[in-house]
Amino acid sequence: MKKNKITFWGVRGSFATPDLNKMNFGGDTSCVSLETDNQIMILDMGTGARNLGRYIISNPNSPKILNIFLSHYHWDHMLGFLSFAPLFSNEYEINIYGKKDRLQLKDIINHMLDPIFWPASYDHFNAKLNFHTIDDKIILSENLVVESQIHNHPNDAFSYNILFDNKKVTYITDCEYISGEINKKLVDFTKNTDLLIHDSHFTKEDLPDHKGWGHSSWNQAIEMAQISNAKQLALYHYNPDYDDKKINLIEKHAQKIFKQTIAPKQGLVIYL
Repeated sequence: MKKNKITFWGVRGSFATPDLNKMNFGGDTSCVSLETDNQIMILDMGTGARNLGRYIISNPNSPKILNIFLSHYHWDHMLGFLSFAPLFSNEYEINIYGKKDRLQLKDIINHMLDPIFWPASYDHFNAKLNFHTIDDKIILSENLVVESQIHNHPNDAFSYNILFDNKKVTYITDCEYISGEINKKLVDFTKNTDLLIHDSHFTKEDLPDHKGWGHSSWNQAIEMAQISNAKQLALYHYNPDYDDKKINLIEKHAQKIFKQTIAPKQGLVIYL
């Protein structure tokens, strides 16, 4: 395993989109993995997690301890649990980190697997599962630390910093800025990051009609990257109504403002 490998398994927001005019960027929902220090970290479990699971079990040298960090519990960040292959294998130990809520995290996942909704129950999971409430700082190893910061979204969500090998990756998705102003706490949290993965669900023209939906525009993602002195910006959580042509255009416009911007396609790999 090469060190510090980041893979975008799902980049779409809200709904998976199998439409032909969206296949270039991909239709699976939120899921990003980081392979480092002989560990695999997973950010969100949208439908993109299905292919991640297949990748993990197909690699005999992959780590057997996995760490999943959930930004929140909305469907587009959770549906991957239904078909994540390592969950069904007793070869894996899986740590799942999520925010404190009205229901315990285990109960939330168990509810998703109720036979009313899905044929495979929680009892079909053979992996060893450990459930954790998010702390401000979580030390996974001497070389791998995760920091968290709550941000505005319906029922709240969390941003993450992943710190490793003197590198920093910041993950901010499903984030709405109150009154349209960038959150100072998040600016401080993001400061000098090597890679900022940021919610870019709307254009600035579409954003005003969706107040309270819990999302940012790609323009706000750029503003955060500029203010926080991010080295690179990855747009993320694309609107399910935006086709490949529109996202390509957004990327071109974004790069004119902040040159180090990319619009990741599903399957993109970045090494840091």
